[in-house]
Amino acid sequence: MRGMTDEEIVRHVRTLAELERRRAALAARVERLREATAPGDLAERDRAGTEMAVLTDVILLESATALDHLGLTTAALAVQHVRDGQGAARDGA
Repeated sequence: MRGMTDEEIVRHVRTLAELERRRAALAARVERLREATAPGDLAERDRAGTEMAVLTDVILLESATALDHLGLTTAALAVQHVRDGQGAARDGA
């Protein structure tokens, strides 16, 4: 266990909160375009969906890293397992 200072914990939480905010905004955009039929709208929905998937991966990685640094190894492994599963699902496995 490396341990974290209070400042590092706050930095991780703020980073994760901002990433979650950005992901929620993308999810709202994808939802608004759920029934899109125009080519431009479909392309925008796909772009937002792809960006949302990337942000989800970043959020899970940052979460696992923070948990590991806090000494919460089992929780970090669980988050990593979810991340690995989502990657496999995206890759068609």
